Amino acid sequence: MLKNLLFAILVLFFLGCSNKNKISKNLTPNQLHSLLYKDIQNNDLDSADNVFMEIEADYPNSFYIKSDLLTLYFAHLKNEDFKLAKFYINEYEKRFAGINEIPWCEYQKIKIDFLSYQNAYTNQGKILSLLDECKNYKVKYPNSSFIYEVNTIYVKTLLTNLYLNDKIYKLYKKEHKINAAEKYKVKIPKNAKEPYIPWYKKIFYW
Repeated sequence: MLKNLLFAILVLFFLGCSNKNKISKNLTPNQLHSLLYKDIQNNDLDSADNVFMEIEADYPNSFYIKSDLLTLYFAHLKNEDFKLAKFYINEYEKRFAGINEIPWCEYQKIKIDFLSYQNAYTNQGKILSLLDECKNYKVKYPNSSFIYEVNTIYVKTLLTNLYLNDKIYKLYKKEHKINAAEKYKVKIPKNAKEPYIPWYKKIFYW
């Protein structure tokens, strides 16, 4: 909880520092809202972030904030700014999501963590954490309309973990560390496809 709060503060701090062009003062909520959308259309997300901060500061009760949080979430997700995307969807969930929207918000966060894991065979902690997220989701929201998507992410992540364990197993065997190797011995399902790794990344792996 404290970690998330500190991250949110840092995000807002750096977004504020990154504002090179001061936003015109005395703009109405509608004008700021339009400016934010214009910045997103121009793919100027730094400016859009700062316009949102202006809305938050000057018009904290504006009804535009709810839709702008989602708009910024999708914009940053599309741009693969995963940390900021997660920040905005977290803010939306905490402040505006109704009980029926929470499963969707939680699924979006799982999707972010899945998409942001782009280096197969590295950081097994993230893989295991993502698997736990999927398991918890299926327990909490068994009837969610997004359960299929979560299951798909779970299976893909599980396979990635199996292939990673297999790589570790072979590495330990190569170094004649039989006892250590046995801990990572797994059976890869037939017809399973190994995670795709670009050739320029393979040289850094086993």
